[in-house]
Amino acid sequence: MYKFVLYYEQKAPYQDRVKSIAETLDKIRGVWKADSSVVMVETMGQTEVERVKDDIRNIAPQVRGKIVSARNMVLPLSKNKNLNSKNTPIVMLYRDDRPVNVYPHMLGTAYSEIEMQLSNILKSGLEAHMTAQSLLEEPIQKILADAPSILEEGMRFLDANKDVGFGVADVLLQDSGGRVVVVEIETKATEDAVAQVSRLAAGYASQNNFSPENVRRIILCQSYDGKTVKACRGAVVELYRLTSEKVC
Repeated sequence: MYKFVLYYEQKAPYQDRVKSIAETLDKIRGVWKADSSVVMVETMGQTEVERVKDDIRNIAPQVRGKIVSARNMVLPLSKNKNLNSKNTPIVMLYRDDRPVNVYPHMLGTAYSEIEMQLSNILKSGLEAHMTAQSLLEEPIQKILADAPSILEEGMRFLDANKDVGFGVADVLLQDSGGRVVVVEIETKATEDAVAQVSRLAAGYASQNNFSPENVRRIILCQSYDGKTVKACRGAVVELYRLTSEKVC
């Protein structure tokens, strides 16, 4: 079951947008049966604020892209990594109580504005919206399930979309030495993906009562930016790039 939560601040300068967004959420609920609620940030305790921040960070980076404000780009978290609700309303999307997207966000060079994204969801439905997000992730998951050895000889498939406590791992494998491998699938890998796969590995280790050093971390991507390689080396994360080879 899908659910939207709209967070806003009462004295913020975007109050006209809050009313419009809430009306669109009501329309989505009527057409697509997705629940929604509106929460004033001033009424939240610090524990709840921290939970929302964690929910935002735990959304797959390939879905939510950049979430920290920079320059003139207003995003859900401020430069200090606090909720940026003074400058923008924030809409969270949950599926079965698991955070699956946040608006606004910046994916690649595309800014996902709240109103535009909700308008698209109202028009095409939530399942179509979620499918569009998974154009890269789901096919790669299926390939790794069928042929995990394309990453490394001796790899064995364990699971996909596994909740590991600190988020959902795209793929879990096991190498020939018996170590569990957490795989994060990205269109374009960034430093956020390095942090994400590290959190997932720590979550899996905690969930299963063994040291995080015994969990390998892999990012499998189509491309990566200049800082990603350095971040991977510092965090002991393995980076793989998808490539194509002409056979005939």
